[in-house]
Amino acid sequence: MKNLKIYFTSDVHGYVYPTDYRDQELKPQGFLCMMEQFKKDGNTLVIDGGDTIQGSPFTTYISRLGLPKNPIAEVMNKAGYDYITLGNHDFNYGYDYLKSYLDYIDAKCLCTNVEDKLNQLPIKQHAIHTLENGLKVGIIGVSTEFIPVWEKPENLKNFTVSATLDSIRPSYEALRGEVDLLIGIYHGGIEYDLETNRKLSDSKENLAYAICEAFDFDVLLTGHQHIALADKNIAGTHIVQTPQYGTQFAEVDVTVSEEGVITSTSKLVSTGLTYNKALYDELMPLESALQTWLDEPVGFLDTDLVPGNHLEMSLNGTYLANFINQVQLERSGADIACTSFANSVKGFNKEVTVRDIVSTYIFPNTLIVLEVTGSVVKAALENSASYFHIENGEISVSDKFLKPKVSHYNYDYFAPLCYTFDLTKPVGERVVAMSLNGKEVGPNDILTLAMNNYRYSGVGGYDMYPACKVVKEILVEMPEIIIDYFMQHKNVTVDKNKYITILK
Repeated sequence: MKNLKIYFTSDVHGYVYPTDYRDQELKPQGFLCMMEQFKKDGNTLVIDGGDTIQGSPFTTYISRLGLPKNPIAEVMNKAGYDYITLGNHDFNYGYDYLKSYLDYIDAKCLCTNVEDKLNQLPIKQHAIHTLENGLKVGIIGVSTEFIPVWEKPENLKNFTVSATLDSIRPSYEALRGEVDLLIGIYHGGIEYDLETNRKLSDSKENLAYAICEAFDFDVLLTGHQHIALADKNIAGTHIVQTPQYGTQFAEVDVTVSEEGVITSTSKLVSTGLTYNKALYDELMPLESALQTWLDEPVGFLDTDLVPGNHLEMSLNGTYLANFINQVQLERSGADIACTSFANSVKGFNKEVTVRDIVSTYIFPNTLIVLEVTGSVVKAALENSASYFHIENGEISVSDKFLKPKVSHYNYDYFAPLCYTFDLTKPVGERVVAMSLNGKEVGPNDILTLAMNNYRYSGVGGYDMYPACKVVKEILVEMPEIIIDYFMQHKNVTVDKNKYITILK
């Protein structure tokens, strides 16, 4: 009997220290804590599934410094990572930032569907790893093919991203028959509900089910959806996925009998509060500078903007959404704006700090202004109206926004458009009124609409947007736009209008 143990992390999003940066309290998360639980020997692999170098205040800060060597690479080297793949967010800060990570990480980067046209980055398609016990393990990495849908074109000018399934096949054929075990690392999720076997999406963003059906992987390590998943099988392939921000990692145990029978088990392990003190101290000058930066006040509001729960905010509107739209409207000059919230939102105190901003608007989205018709706006509102499920008079969040991945960020808040949802009507027929400046918006009326570049991609049910004319692109990241707004307006009066009306 021969054994392989895998420690798998994914979607850590740059959380190195044990903190979520909403305050300075220690939290059980991040690389420094996870690595203390890895017990590595010659029959163990440590693997990461991407979305590693973007998504936290730590990465926001270091991306501004232009460091030649990304400190996350050094942390992962000390943690003993063997293999990584690329996530869609790893491209968010451009080629040089990604290079500062890949050039210095000891782990091999495997990704069959991402080609570096400059041929400067150490990206391979697959590898064979021979364990101390003699087991030959084939490893193939691949990412979601939706990277070009979301990413700014200038960040991908040196890359070619190809179709996920097609890209896997040459590596699969090269390794099949040459190895004892075949492991896939896929930065993508699962397109079926594993409990009901109901297909949840026809897009090619998440293809884990299709991968398991098309290829005979023994283990598929997945990510992207932030789902806590262990000890599941699809078409004979053992499959796992981790939640985000380094709060849990997967521990996978594979045994191969003398007869070649492969057995896999897995579990999710919660990250403890014990951290690697040597690295904690080594990086403390950088972390201290970050904490100082985060606590710098940038401006003042006339009211605290404390978020409620997502259902409450979506039903009643929220001053926090009004404020983000207020910023977008001034910067863009558009007639109307829309915004959404991450699944977890910090909000702003009256004295706004950088910490408030980067913890509330966590992604480096830029702004796009579209020319839209009233019918396009109505279609978008109908998609947001599908957020609500009503049964026996009780309103809840629709499964569409909860499965397979919690996606409250696909519900949009509009301003200064006034609109009414009638939840007694069927999905697709719920928008019963739209007006702007007291005038009804008709289907053929032409408006300009400001939104972030992620929403413009059309994902989340907003496929009406990509066909619209782009009036303007503002290639400044939203956290920076918010900071700039406070530079212009030190004391801000928040828009307190209520734009949404719900009939039920």
